[in-house]
Amino acid sequence: MSRLLFATAFLLGAAAIAAMGLTFITSDPLGLVVTVVIGGVYSIGFIEILQFRQATSTLSNALSGLSGTTQEVGADFLERWLARLHPSLQNSVRLRIEGERVGLPAPVITPYLVGLLVMLGLFGTFLGMVATLQGAVFALEGTNELQAIRAGLAAPIKGLGLAFGTSVAGVAASAMLGLSATISRRDRMSATRQLDGQVATTFREFSLVYSRQQAFKAVQAQAKALPEVVEKLHFLAAAMERMGDHLGESLIANQERFHQSASSSYSELAGSVDRSLRESVAESGRQAIESGRLLGENIRPLIEGLITSIGAETQRTHQHLTTTAEQQLEGLTSSLLESFDRRSAGWAERQQLADGERLELWTRSFEQAGERSRTQHQALSDSLQQTARAMADTARATSSGMLAEVSTLLQSSEALVETRINAEASWLQGHGERMNQLTATLKAELQALRNDEERRGQAAVASLAGLESTVAAQLASLANSLEEPMTRLIQTASETPRAAAEVIAHLRREMSNNVERDNVLLAERQRIMSELGSLATSLQQATSGQREAVESLLTSSATLLEDVGSRFSGQVESEASKLSGIAENLAGKAAQIADDFAGSAIEMSSLGEAFTLAVGLFNESNGKLVESLDHIEQSLTNATTRSDEQLAYYVAQAREIIDHSMLSQKEVFEELRQLRSHGKRTSETLREEVG
Repeated sequence: MSRLLFATAFLLGAAAIAAMGLTFITSDPLGLVVTVVIGGVYSIGFIEILQFRQATSTLSNALSGLSGTTQEVGADFLERWLARLHPSLQNSVRLRIEGERVGLPAPVITPYLVGLLVMLGLFGTFLGMVATLQGAVFALEGTNELQAIRAGLAAPIKGLGLAFGTSVAGVAASAMLGLSATISRRDRMSATRQLDGQVATTFREFSLVYSRQQAFKAVQAQAKALPEVVEKLHFLAAAMERMGDHLGESLIANQERFHQSASSSYSELAGSVDRSLRESVAESGRQAIESGRLLGENIRPLIEGLITSIGAETQRTHQHLTTTAEQQLEGLTSSLLESFDRRSAGWAERQQLADGERLELWTRSFEQAGERSRTQHQALSDSLQQTARAMADTARATSSGMLAEVSTLLQSSEALVETRINAEASWLQGHGERMNQLTATLKAELQALRNDEERRGQAAVASLAGLESTVAAQLASLANSLEEPMTRLIQTASETPRAAAEVIAHLRREMSNNVERDNVLLAERQRIMSELGSLATSLQQATSGQREAVESLLTSSATLLEDVGSRFSGQVESEASKLSGIAENLAGKAAQIADDFAGSAIEMSSLGEAFTLAVGLFNESNGKLVESLDHIEQSLTNATTRSDEQLAYYVAQAREIIDHSMLSQKEVFEELRQLRSHGKRTSETLREEVG
């Protein structure tokens, strides 16, 4: 319809100009020139309006293509759509889509040409009036005849034709050109209304107001979701605190069980060693008493027989010497018994000082054995050999039992350490699994929060689609005042997830550091257990050395007793063979025998001292072992204390970060309340203005 009106107006204007031009071709060259100028100006205006309509048609076609199809709006959709428009419309349409209230380009020269056509018509009118007035003046002044005056008035009348003809051409061309421009502007306004409709629907995502509204809605949605995040962070902190408490309690319980088991094991070891020492010392005392008794019983018949044989052979000739020898032998025997009694008492006293109350019974028994051995001193050599063998066997059995108990203790300690290592490894594995579960839970919660924000954003877009056209102008004026606080608010809201991510990353790093510290602690415990193993090895070596020393001492004692017995037998045989000179040498032989018995008593005392030294070395090594175990217990206690302090520090750091996040959220909520109150005041102002 608009095309038909445009063509009709153009043809009417052109027809008026052409008709006026045809009238001036043969009659008035000046009118023809004016008409040609009017036609040229009319053509220039028509060309501009035609270009204007072509640009409008490109916009209408592009908008009709949008309304006819439904397509996905992407980042490059606007550029591709603007490329379809006329170059003169691309910039203004872009600004209008972005929310700037700018008008589309209008014809520039046509309004001026409309006025120019009217002026050209008036110009022709003025020329015609000049020609008319000049012709009338010439006709009236040139002659007095009526015919001449009529002929002279014909030219001015033709000048009137020029004046009115050019006026008609100029006014008609101006009217038709103005009508064409009006029709074209009406089409442009229709296209502009269609563009505004598409801006509110299809091109809504490209407007600055929409972007600000989306940012505002996103901030509101995020503000609504922040309490949930804070609640989840509180729940996470509580869960971590409970987990830390549980881990600390389990670690303390495991350490207490370890200490109890170690204490019970070492108590059993000390008790078994004490019992073994008591039994070995008591058995040695009993064997020594029995050996002394047997020795006295065996030696007495031998001495009595010897004295009887000597008395029978020398009864007649050496009765006095026999009596004297018997007296000397009795004195020698009493002195030997007294010396042996003194040595036994001294050895018992030293043994009592070394072992205390545990060896009191053995000392008493040994003293009683010394008293009984005054009458039972005849078979000393054989009984001493048997006693030495029995003591060696007893020492070997005791050492074997002690080694077996120490080996059992080491095996139980190794099993306990291995159990502890397995428990620590399982705890570390469970701790890693719990951390992985915690990380997965956080990721799932963040993903769910992001999905909720997307759904809320889509719902906000759907709800705000109908309100865009009514509040666009008011929000444009409000945007300038809200830009700075909104920028701060968006920055604060954007920093909140980053702060949460930093909290999670910090917690993850702290957990990794805790795992590394636990690994270092485990390595330290392994090193301590290796030191304990080396200490047990050194204890075993010391026990082996003590056993070898006792065996060597017993061997030397047995050898010495054999030598004493052999020398005693040799002396008896020499005394029997040299009966004639027994009177002279009996005193010296008796003294030598007394010295031999005194040496045997000294060897027995040395044997007691060796046993005392062995017991002291064992007690010293046992004390060192107890000190090492106390040091290990102190190290484990310190490690537990450090672990508890580190866990408390991590919990305090997490609480501080959560408090900082809550303060930031409070600031965000305050700014949102201020913005909401400012928006309410603005809405009330707008309602008052509209009302």
